[in-house]
Amino acid sequence: MKRIIFISILFLCIYQSVNGQNTFFVGQKSYPCTENSTIKSSMEFAGYDLTILVAKNGDSGFFVVSTEVMTPVRIKGNLLIYLDNGELITCIDKGKFDKVDNVTTTVYNLTSVEINKLKESNIQKVRFSLKTTLGKGGFTTEEGSYSATNKGKAGEFDDSSYKKIDFPTLVNNLFNE
Repeated sequence: MKRIIFISILFLCIYQSVNGQNTFFVGQKSYPCTENSTIKSSMEFAGYDLTILVAKNGDSGFFVVSTEVMTPVRIKGNLLIYLDNGELITCIDKGKFDKVDNVTTTVYNLTSVEINKLKESNIQKVRFSLKTTLGKGGFTTEEGSYSATNKGKAGEFDDSSYKKIDFPTLVNNLFNE
């Protein structure tokens, strides 16, 4: 029952954050958060764009990632955040996830030290894995390791969804409120 409530509230949070509410829910608690920001797949074809938001929990927070999928997979395992200054943040999978309407979402905890790193240096790339939800022996074609890059693309694909996102400003604005 607790899992159903958590999943329902997680979906509500994502829905509200998409609509500009800037509130993220985990269980029955709400947290202020950044707006959703999408970074583009590092692959030209057959890749996965990654939608990110950061939520505030005192001096620490949550790093929430989601992507659209077509098969029974979820974002699972450790997530790596590569920063422009060469530092790496490793997020440990704590099993907080949801999948609704072909969008899989996973919540990772961030320490205050990791929040400070995000305040000081921009996200360059995020590496993540998609794993099956079919159980032992299950396999889908979407399983694998992927990355999404925070860089603008010039040319015919140059629109607002492809511009480089300034995560330090977003995180500083959130944590300095």
